[in-house]
Amino acid sequence: MDQRQTFEDSDELLSFVSQIFQQKQQASLLIDKDGLTRVEGTITAINEHNNVNETSIVVNNTIPFAIKEIIGINGIFRSDYSEC
Repeated sequence: MDQRQTFEDSDELLSFVSQIFQQKQQASLLIDKDGLTRVEGTITAINEHNNVNETSIVVNNTIPFAIKEIIGINGIFRSDYSEC
Protein backbone atom coordinates (compact mmCIF):
# COMPACT_ATOMS: atom_id res chain seq x y z
CA MET A 1 0.00 0.00 0.00
CA ASP A 2 1.29 3.47 -0.94
CA GLN A 3 1.25 5.82 2.04
CA ARG A 4 2.41 9.37 2.42
CA GLN A 5 2.35 12.05 5.03
CA THR A 6 -0.33 14.70 4.44
CA PHE A 7 -1.67 17.95 5.82
CA GLU A 8 -5.44 18.35 6.14
CA ASP A 9 -5.91 22.10 5.70
CA SER A 10 -4.22 25.43 5.16
CA ASP A 11 -3.90 26.10 8.90
CA GLU A 12 -1.91 22.89 9.37
CA LEU A 13 0.24 23.74 6.34
CA LEU A 14 0.91 27.28 7.61
CA SER A 15 2.02 25.85 10.95
CA PHE A 16 4.47 23.54 9.17
CA VAL A 17 5.72 26.36 6.90
CA SER A 18 6.20 28.63 9.93
CA GLN A 19 8.28 25.96 11.66
CA ILE A 20 10.53 25.58 8.59
CA PHE A 21 10.85 29.38 8.36
CA GLN A 22 11.74 29.82 12.04
CA GLN A 23 14.31 27.02 11.93
CA LYS A 24 15.78 28.37 8.66
CA GLN A 25 15.50 24.93 7.06
CA GLN A 26 15.60 24.33 3.32
CA ALA A 27 12.17 23.95 1.73
CA SER A 28 11.33 21.75 -1.25
CA LEU A 29 7.92 22.75 -2.55
CA LEU A 30 5.53 21.51 -5.19
CA ILE A 31 3.46 24.49 -6.36
CA ASP A 32 0.33 24.42 -8.53
CA LYS A 33 0.36 27.81 -10.26
CA ASP A 34 -0.80 27.35 -13.87
CA GLY A 35 0.79 23.89 -13.79
CA LEU A 36 3.06 22.07 -11.35
CA THR A 37 6.38 23.67 -10.50
CA ARG A 38 9.14 22.62 -8.11
CA VAL A 39 10.68 25.32 -5.97
CA GLU A 40 13.59 24.83 -3.57
CA GLY A 41 15.30 27.18 -1.21
CA THR A 42 14.90 29.12 2.01
CA ILE A 43 11.59 30.66 3.03
CA THR A 44 12.55 34.32 3.40
CA ALA A 45 9.14 35.77 4.35
CA ILE A 46 5.61 34.83 5.37
CA ASN A 47 3.02 37.47 4.47
CA GLU A 48 0.04 36.70 6.69
CA HIS A 49 -3.50 37.53 5.60
CA ASN A 50 -6.84 37.36 7.46
CA ASN A 51 -7.81 34.50 5.12
CA VAL A 52 -5.14 31.84 5.66
CA ASN A 53 -5.54 30.67 2.03
CA GLU A 54 -4.39 34.11 0.87
CA THR A 55 -1.32 34.08 3.15
CA SER A 56 1.79 33.91 0.99
CA ILE A 57 5.36 32.76 1.41
CA VAL A 58 8.45 34.01 -0.34
CA VAL A 59 11.27 31.62 -1.21
CA ASN A 60 14.78 32.98 -1.86
CA ASN A 61 13.45 36.58 -1.90
CA THR A 62 11.60 35.95 -5.17
CA ILE A 63 7.96 35.70 -6.26
CA PRO A 64 5.46 34.97 -3.45
CA PHE A 65 3.30 31.83 -3.50
CA ALA A 66 -0.11 31.68 -1.82
CA ILE A 67 -0.61 28.91 0.75
CA LYS A 68 -3.50 27.61 -1.40
CA GLU A 69 -1.02 26.99 -4.28
CA ILE A 70 1.24 24.69 -2.23
CA ILE A 71 0.65 21.02 -3.03
CA GLY A 72 3.57 19.66 -1.03
CA ILE A 73 6.47 20.75 1.11
CA ASN A 74 9.41 18.61 2.24
CA GLY A 75 7.61 15.38 1.38
CA ILE A 76 4.29 16.25 3.04
CA PHE A 77 1.39 16.68 0.63
CA ARG A 78 -2.07 18.24 0.64
CA SER A 79 -4.50 15.44 1.53
CA ASP A 80 -6.92 16.25 -1.30
CA TYR A 81 -4.24 16.14 -4.00
CA SER A 82 -3.95 12.77 -5.69
CA GLU A 83 -1.67 13.45 -8.66
CA CYS A 84 1.70 13.21 -6.90
